[in-house]
Amino acid sequence: MKTNTPSRTGALLTAVPFLRLKRAAKPLRIQNIVLLGDSVALGYGTRGGLSTYLKETFPESRITNLGINGLTSDGLVARLHEQKWDNKIKDADLIILNIGGNDLLRAFRSGGARGLIRGFAALKRGYRKNLLEIYAHIRNLNREAVFVQNSLYNSMKKDVQYFGFTNLLISLWNTAIGGKDIIVARMHEMGRDSSIWLDAIHPNEDGYKIMHDLLKATLADRGYALRSGER
Repeated sequence: MKTNTPSRTGALLTAVPFLRLKRAAKPLRIQNIVLLGDSVALGYGTRGGLSTYLKETFPESRITNLGINGLTSDGLVARLHEQKWDNKIKDADLIILNIGGNDLLRAFRSGGARGLIRGFAALKRGYRKNLLEIYAHIRNLNREAVFVQNSLYNSMKKDVQYFGFTNLLISLWNTAIGGKDIIVARMHEMGRDSSIWLDAIHPNEDGYKIMHDLLKATLADRGYALRSGER
């Protein structure tokens, strides 16, 4: 991954100077993007999910989507241990992670709402342990890539019985996310629009457009600006 002399390919992700900074950070050229995680990372039920909109923002960048339907954080740890993705992660300039929803979903399906509540603390501890292992594995391979993890959102309609319950649990669950050099993209805003869902879990095409816009806004808040298609 090169961060000095710009090449002719890729799109620029350049730092936006803040008043508190004496100088802007060096520009980063986004040539390789890797998506990791579950069916939301994969783009289940759409033409490509987030990948479609990332390609519009970075038209000459290579996007590798390693999302897997039904993947849990345990499953992602196991996949990373196989080391089959190591070279792709090493080459990435931007890594986007979406994981954790299936951990909650499986617990709910096996024990219902009561079972999920009783086991929530232990489940969250296991999730955090897995995230730390995931973060460490990725950062040991690649310390320079911009690394973003999407928080979970509540896709339930407000009139559904468990809406308030899921809102609370997802807010608590999201506190497990994040770490040094990990940018957390807050996706809770997606839950405010009932028209962006393919089903009870997955965004439709419009939903992924909103996810992409929230991702860009998060990067801007952290001092980065996207300039699409620039060479």
